[in-house]
Amino acid sequence: MSATRIVFPPLTSRGDLLLMLDELSRVDLEIWARCRELSEEQLNDPVIPGTWPMLRILAHLAATEAYALACIEQRPNAVPRPAESEGPYEREAVLTDVDEARAATLSFVKSRPEAVLVEECQYGEVGEQTVGGVLYHLIEHVIHHRAFLRLKMAQWESQP
Repeated sequence: MSATRIVFPPLTSRGDLLLMLDELSRVDLEIWARCRELSEEQLNDPVIPGTWPMLRILAHLAATEAYALACIEQRPNAVPRPAESEGPYEREAVLTDVDEARAATLSFVKSRPEAVLVEECQYGEVGEQTVGGVLYHLIEHVIHHRAFLRLKMAQWESQP
């Protein structure tokens, strides 16, 4: 593996990875619970004009996590990225998909030896990465999109 091609920091500690995924999951459960309390109008309102609505973001997170895990499971072979749905999105289906994607990721990490994190895998257009690097990117990706979800929830909470 060429060092110049490494895009994501290669996580090598299974314990660190599980701690990060646990923290993501704990906060995600809070977000998903709050999403169940919002109206369909709220869930389908763009976070910022011109951006995706909350349900689209959650559907994207589920699709991305499932794709990352597919790349890892099919290593060293490349996996074509499937087209993501453009909607419409149904709340419970999206929340189930995002929950199942996280459960599959946790199951993979827990059921494999730590050495799997340094194995090579192909990740989309980025190309050759380590399993730990792809999982790092996944965590970073969730945090990025979660910021939009939390912003929108704060906007709804501040309205009279």
